[in-house]
Amino acid sequence: MKKKKKNPVYKYIIFSLLGSIIALSSLLVYVISEKKSVEKKISYQENAIKKLEQKISLLEEELKKREKKEEIKKEFLTFSIPSEAKDYELSLKNSNITQQKHQTSILKTDIPKLVIIIDDMAFKYQVNLLKQIPFKITPSFFPPTKKHPNTPKYANDFTHYMVHLPMEAMHFNKPEPNTLLSTDSIITIENRIKYIKELFPNAKFINNHTGSKFTSNYEAMYKLFYTLKENNLGFVDSKTTPHSKSTLVNKTFHIPLFSRNIFLDNKADKFYIRNQLKKAIRIAKKRGYAIAIGHPHKITLETLKNSPDLLSQVKVIYIDELANSIHK
Repeated sequence: MKKKKKNPVYKYIIFSLLGSIIALSSLLVYVISEKKSVEKKISYQENAIKKLEQKISLLEEELKKREKKEEIKKEFLTFSIPSEAKDYELSLKNSNITQQKHQTSILKTDIPKLVIIIDDMAFKYQVNLLKQIPFKITPSFFPPTKKHPNTPKYANDFTHYMVHLPMEAMHFNKPEPNTLLSTDSIITIENRIKYIKELFPNAKFINNHTGSKFTSNYEAMYKLFYTLKENNLGFVDSKTTPHSKSTLVNKTFHIPLFSRNIFLDNKADKFYIRNQLKKAIRIAKKRGYAIAIGHPHKITLETLKNSPDLLSQVKVIYIDELANSIHK
Protein backbone atom coordinates (compact mmCIF):
# COMPACT_ATOMS: atom_id res chain seq x y z
CA MET A 1 0.00 0.00 0.00
CA LYS A 2 1.14 3.47 -0.66
CA LYS A 3 1.63 5.79 2.34
CA LYS A 4 -0.53 8.85 2.39
CA LYS A 5 1.43 12.07 2.11
CA LYS A 6 0.96 14.53 4.90
CA ASN A 7 -0.95 17.60 3.93
CA PRO A 8 1.54 20.54 3.65
CA VAL A 9 -1.16 22.83 5.06
CA TYR A 10 -0.97 21.04 8.39
CA LYS A 11 2.80 21.40 8.41
CA TYR A 12 2.45 25.09 7.78
CA ILE A 13 -0.07 25.43 10.59
CA ILE A 14 2.11 23.48 13.00
CA PHE A 15 5.24 25.50 12.18
CA SER A 16 3.24 28.70 12.41
CA LEU A 17 1.96 27.72 15.82
CA LEU A 18 5.42 26.76 16.98
CA GLY A 19 6.76 30.04 15.66
CA SER A 20 3.99 31.96 17.42
CA ILE A 21 4.66 30.11 20.66
CA ILE A 22 8.37 30.87 20.41
CA ALA A 23 7.65 34.51 19.56
CA LEU A 24 5.17 34.84 22.40
CA SER A 25 7.62 33.19 24.79
CA SER A 26 10.34 35.60 23.70
CA LEU A 27 7.93 38.49 24.05
CA LEU A 28 6.89 37.26 27.49
CA VAL A 29 10.53 36.93 28.56
CA TYR A 30 11.19 40.42 27.23
CA VAL A 31 8.13 41.87 28.99
CA ILE A 32 9.08 40.17 32.26
CA SER A 33 12.65 41.41 31.87
CA GLU A 34 11.46 44.95 31.09
CA LYS A 35 9.03 44.83 34.00
CA LYS A 36 11.83 43.89 36.37
CA SER A 37 14.00 46.62 34.90
CA VAL A 38 11.21 49.18 35.31
CA GLU A 39 10.53 47.97 38.84
CA LYS A 40 14.22 48.36 39.67
CA LYS A 41 14.19 51.87 38.23
CA ILE A 42 11.02 52.71 40.19
CA SER A 43 12.51 51.24 43.36
CA TYR A 44 15.71 53.21 42.80
CA GLN A 45 13.74 56.39 42.21
CA GLU A 46 11.57 55.74 45.28
CA ASN A 47 14.69 55.26 47.40
CA ALA A 48 16.16 58.42 45.92
CA ILE A 49 12.94 60.29 46.71
CA LYS A 50 12.92 58.94 50.29
CA LYS A 51 16.53 60.03 50.80
CA LEU A 52 15.68 63.41 49.34
CA GLU A 53 12.65 63.69 51.65
CA GLN A 54 14.84 62.77 54.62
CA LYS A 55 17.35 65.44 53.64
CA ILE A 56 14.54 67.98 53.24
CA SER A 57 13.16 66.97 56.65
CA LEU A 58 16.58 67.39 58.26
CA LEU A 59 17.02 70.75 56.56
CA GLU A 60 13.57 71.85 57.76
CA GLU A 61 14.42 70.81 61.33
CA GLU A 62 17.71 72.67 61.13
CA LEU A 63 15.91 75.70 59.75
CA LYS A 64 13.37 75.57 62.60
CA LYS A 65 16.20 75.35 65.14
CA ARG A 66 17.92 78.32 63.57
CA GLU A 67 14.66 80.28 63.47
CA LYS A 68 14.04 79.44 67.13
CA LYS A 69 17.56 80.55 68.04
CA GLU A 70 17.01 83.76 66.11
CA GLU A 71 13.71 84.31 67.93
CA ILE A 72 15.42 83.80 71.28
CA LYS A 73 18.27 86.05 70.24
CA LYS A 74 15.80 88.68 69.11
CA GLU A 75 13.93 88.33 72.41
CA PHE A 76 17.16 88.88 74.31
CA LEU A 77 18.32 91.80 72.20
CA THR A 78 14.96 93.53 71.88
CA PHE A 79 14.25 95.09 75.24
CA SER A 80 11.25 97.27 75.94
CA ILE A 81 9.75 98.70 79.10
CA PRO A 82 7.67 95.91 80.71
CA SER A 83 3.92 96.19 80.23
CA GLU A 84 3.16 96.70 83.93
CA ALA A 85 5.79 99.40 84.35
CA LYS A 86 4.61 101.24 81.25
CA ASP A 87 1.01 100.97 82.39
CA TYR A 88 1.96 102.38 85.80
CA GLU A 89 4.06 105.23 84.42
CA LEU A 90 1.24 106.36 82.13
CA SER A 91 -1.32 106.01 84.90
CA LEU A 92 0.87 108.07 87.22
CA LYS A 93 1.42 110.68 84.53
CA ASN A 94 -2.34 111.09 84.06
CA SER A 95 -3.17 111.33 87.76
CA ASN A 96 -2.71 113.89 90.51
CA ILE A 97 -0.67 111.44 92.57
CA THR A 98 3.06 112.01 92.18
CA GLN A 99 4.40 109.16 94.28
CA GLN A 100 3.24 105.60 94.82
CA LYS A 101 2.21 104.65 98.35
CA HIS A 102 3.87 101.43 99.42
CA GLN A 103 2.34 98.83 101.70
CA THR A 104 2.27 99.90 105.35
CA SER A 105 2.44 96.48 106.97
CA ILE A 106 5.64 95.69 108.82
CA LEU A 107 7.20 92.30 109.48
CA LYS A 108 9.23 92.03 112.67
CA THR A 109 12.17 89.85 111.78
CA ASP A 110 15.87 89.55 112.51
CA ILE A 111 16.69 89.09 108.83
CA PRO A 112 14.94 91.29 106.18
CA LYS A 113 12.95 89.24 103.67
CA LEU A 114 12.91 89.87 99.92
CA VAL A 115 10.51 88.32 97.42
CA ILE A 116 11.61 88.49 93.78
CA ILE A 117 8.84 87.75 91.28
CA ILE A 118 9.58 87.19 87.60
CA ASP A 119 6.48 88.03 85.55
CA ASP A 120 5.61 87.12 81.95
CA MET A 121 6.89 83.56 82.18
CA ALA A 122 5.81 81.81 78.98
CA PHE A 123 8.58 79.81 77.27
CA LYS A 124 10.95 76.93 78.00
CA TYR A 125 14.15 78.91 77.52
CA GLN A 126 12.93 81.36 80.21
CA VAL A 127 12.41 78.44 82.57
CA ASN A 128 15.92 77.17 81.85
CA LEU A 129 17.47 80.58 82.53
CA LEU A 130 15.48 81.08 85.71
CA LYS A 131 16.61 77.72 87.09
CA GLN A 132 20.23 78.89 86.88
CA ILE A 133 19.65 81.57 89.54
CA PRO A 134 20.80 80.24 92.95
CA PHE A 135 18.07 82.06 94.90
CA LYS A 136 14.41 81.50 95.66
CA ILE A 137 12.85 83.29 92.69
CA THR A 138 9.05 83.13 92.31
CA PRO A 139 8.03 82.73 88.64
CA SER A 140 4.64 84.07 87.57
CA PHE A 141 3.28 82.23 84.52
CA PHE A 142 0.87 83.51 81.90
CA PRO A 143 -2.28 81.40 81.43
CA PRO A 144 -1.89 79.31 78.25
CA THR A 145 -2.67 80.79 74.83
CA LYS A 146 -1.91 79.80 71.24
CA LYS A 147 1.30 81.82 71.50
CA HIS A 148 2.43 80.09 74.70
CA PRO A 149 0.35 76.91 75.19
CA ASN A 150 2.63 75.05 77.62
CA THR A 151 2.75 77.34 80.65
CA PRO A 152 0.93 74.90 83.01
CA LYS A 153 3.48 72.23 82.07
CA TYR A 154 6.40 74.60 82.71
CA ALA A 155 4.91 75.63 86.06
CA ASN A 156 5.11 71.99 87.17
CA ASP A 157 8.90 72.33 87.10
CA PHE A 158 8.64 74.56 90.18
CA THR A 159 7.49 73.87 93.73
CA HIS A 160 6.54 77.56 94.15
CA TYR A 161 4.98 79.67 91.41
CA MET A 162 2.25 82.21 90.70
CA VAL A 163 -0.17 82.96 87.85
CA HIS A 164 0.26 86.22 85.95
CA LEU A 165 -3.35 87.05 85.12
CA PRO A 166 -3.99 89.60 82.32
CA MET A 167 -6.34 92.41 83.38
CA GLU A 168 -7.72 95.40 81.54
CA ALA A 169 -5.40 98.41 81.22
CA MET A 170 -6.01 102.06 80.46
CA HIS A 171 -2.83 102.54 78.49
CA PHE A 172 -1.95 99.22 76.84
CA ASN A 173 -3.10 98.33 73.32
CA LYS A 174 -1.80 94.75 73.07
CA PRO A 175 -3.90 92.80 75.57
CA GLU A 176 -3.45 89.07 76.06
CA PRO A 177 -6.31 86.77 75.01
CA ASN A 178 -9.05 86.43 77.66
CA THR A 179 -7.92 89.51 79.56
CA LEU A 180 -10.28 90.17 82.46
CA LEU A 181 -12.32 93.32 81.85
CA SER A 182 -13.62 95.71 84.47
CA THR A 183 -17.10 95.18 83.01
CA ASP A 184 -16.98 91.37 83.26
CA SER A 185 -19.73 89.68 85.25
CA ILE A 186 -19.12 87.72 88.43
CA ILE A 187 -19.83 84.53 86.44
CA THR A 188 -17.13 85.38 83.87
CA ILE A 189 -14.61 86.13 86.61
CA GLU A 190 -15.52 82.99 88.56
CA ASN A 191 -15.15 80.80 85.46
CA ARG A 192 -11.80 82.36 84.65
CA ILE A 193 -10.39 81.86 88.16
CA LYS A 194 -11.72 78.28 88.37
CA TYR A 195 -10.07 77.56 85.02
CA ILE A 196 -6.79 79.01 86.31
CA LYS A 197 -7.06 76.94 89.48
CA GLU A 198 -7.56 73.75 87.46
CA LEU A 199 -4.56 74.47 85.24
CA PHE A 200 -2.28 75.62 88.07
CA PRO A 201 -3.44 73.61 91.11
CA ASN A 202 -0.37 74.46 93.24
CA ALA A 203 -0.60 78.22 92.77
CA LYS A 204 -1.23 80.15 96.00
CA PHE A 205 -1.21 83.66 94.48
CA ILE A 206 -2.03 85.49 91.29
CA ASN A 207 -0.79 88.91 90.25
CA ASN A 208 -2.04 91.26 87.58
CA HIS A 209 -0.53 91.63 84.12
CA THR A 210 -1.16 95.31 83.26
CA GLY A 211 -4.58 95.98 84.85
CA SER A 212 -4.58 99.70 85.60
CA LYS A 213 -8.25 99.99 84.61
CA PHE A 214 -9.37 96.78 86.30
CA THR A 215 -7.57 97.25 89.63
CA SER A 216 -8.74 100.88 89.93
CA ASN A 217 -12.39 99.76 89.60
CA TYR A 218 -13.88 98.96 93.01
CA GLU A 219 -16.72 96.78 91.69
CA ALA A 220 -14.39 94.72 89.48
CA MET A 221 -11.93 94.15 92.32
CA TYR A 222 -14.78 93.27 94.69
CA LYS A 223 -15.91 90.50 92.30
CA LEU A 224 -12.33 89.32 91.84
CA PHE A 225 -11.51 89.19 95.57
CA TYR A 226 -14.77 87.39 96.29
CA THR A 227 -13.75 84.74 93.75
CA LEU A 228 -10.16 84.54 94.99
CA LYS A 229 -11.37 83.94 98.53
CA GLU A 230 -13.70 81.17 97.31
CA ASN A 231 -10.69 79.51 95.62
CA ASN A 232 -8.19 80.04 98.46
CA LEU A 233 -5.97 82.32 96.39
CA GLY A 234 -4.05 85.40 97.44
CA PHE A 235 -3.30 88.48 95.36
CA VAL A 236 -0.08 90.36 94.66
CA ASP A 237 -0.92 93.82 93.36
CA SER A 238 1.60 94.66 90.64
CA LYS A 239 0.65 98.32 91.26
CA THR A 240 0.11 99.36 87.66
CA THR A 241 -1.90 102.34 88.90
CA PRO A 242 -1.70 104.58 91.97
CA HIS A 243 -5.49 104.24 92.19
CA SER A 244 -5.64 100.50 92.92
CA LYS A 245 -8.59 99.46 95.09
CA SER A 246 -6.99 96.24 96.33
CA THR A 247 -6.36 97.42 99.92
CA LEU A 248 -9.80 98.98 100.23
CA VAL A 249 -11.62 95.91 98.88
CA ASN A 250 -9.59 93.58 101.07
CA LYS A 251 -11.05 95.17 104.19
CA THR A 252 -14.10 93.07 103.32
CA PHE A 253 -12.43 89.81 102.27
CA HIS A 254 -9.11 89.60 104.17
CA ILE A 255 -7.33 87.41 101.63
CA PRO A 256 -3.50 87.27 101.64
CA LEU A 257 -2.60 90.54 99.90
CA PHE A 258 0.74 92.07 98.98
CA SER A 259 1.86 94.96 96.79
CA ARG A 260 4.85 95.40 94.55
CA ASN A 261 7.49 97.79 95.90
CA ILE A 262 9.99 97.91 93.04
CA PHE A 263 10.14 97.17 89.32
CA LEU A 264 13.64 95.86 88.69
CA ASP A 265 14.14 96.16 84.96
CA ASN A 266 12.56 99.25 83.42
CA LYS A 267 15.91 99.70 81.69
CA ALA A 268 18.12 97.12 79.95
CA ASP A 269 21.10 97.96 82.11
CA LYS A 270 22.66 95.81 84.83
CA PHE A 271 23.68 98.86 86.87
CA TYR A 272 20.09 100.12 86.82
CA ILE A 273 18.80 96.66 87.84
CA ARG A 274 21.33 96.43 90.68
CA ASN A 275 20.33 99.89 91.90
CA GLN A 276 16.68 98.80 91.87
CA LEU A 277 17.69 95.75 93.89
CA LYS A 278 19.42 98.05 96.39
CA LYS A 279 16.19 100.08 96.72
CA ALA A 280 14.23 96.90 97.37
CA ILE A 281 16.76 95.83 100.00
CA ARG A 282 16.51 99.22 101.75
CA ILE A 283 12.71 98.84 101.89
CA ALA A 284 13.11 95.31 103.25
CA LYS A 285 15.47 96.52 105.97
CA LYS A 286 13.03 99.26 106.93
CA ARG A 287 9.79 97.24 106.89
CA GLY A 288 11.03 93.69 107.36
CA TYR A 289 10.23 92.66 103.79
CA ALA A 290 9.88 93.95 100.23
CA ILE A 291 8.56 92.67 96.93
CA ALA A 292 10.42 93.28 93.67
CA ILE A 293 9.09 92.39 90.24
CA GLY A 294 11.25 91.69 87.19
CA HIS A 295 10.80 90.05 83.82
CA PRO A 296 12.49 87.12 82.05
CA HIS A 297 14.90 89.22 80.03
CA LYS A 298 18.42 87.86 79.74
CA ILE A 299 19.93 90.99 81.29
CA THR A 300 17.57 90.76 84.27
CA LEU A 301 18.15 87.08 84.99
CA GLU A 302 21.92 87.33 84.51
CA THR A 303 22.10 90.33 86.84
CA LEU A 304 20.15 88.48 89.52
CA LYS A 305 22.37 85.45 89.10
CA ASN A 306 25.47 87.62 89.53
CA SER A 307 24.26 89.62 92.55
CA PRO A 308 25.00 87.41 95.57
CA ASP A 309 26.89 90.33 97.13
CA LEU A 310 23.65 92.33 97.33
CA LEU A 311 21.24 89.53 98.07
CA SER A 312 23.38 88.26 100.96
CA GLN A 313 22.02 91.24 102.92
CA VAL A 314 18.50 89.78 102.92
CA LYS A 315 16.79 86.42 102.97
CA VAL A 316 15.30 85.78 99.52
CA ILE A 317 12.08 83.79 99.96
CA TYR A 318 9.04 82.69 97.94
CA ILE A 319 5.83 84.71 98.07
CA ASP A 320 3.91 81.94 99.86
CA GLU A 321 6.70 81.71 102.46
CA LEU A 322 6.23 85.42 103.11
CA ALA A 323 2.48 84.87 103.41
CA ASN A 324 3.05 82.09 105.94
CA SER A 325 5.31 84.31 108.05
CA ILE A 326 2.82 87.22 108.11
CA HIS A 327 -0.58 85.50 108.07
CA LYS A 328 0.14 82.77 110.59
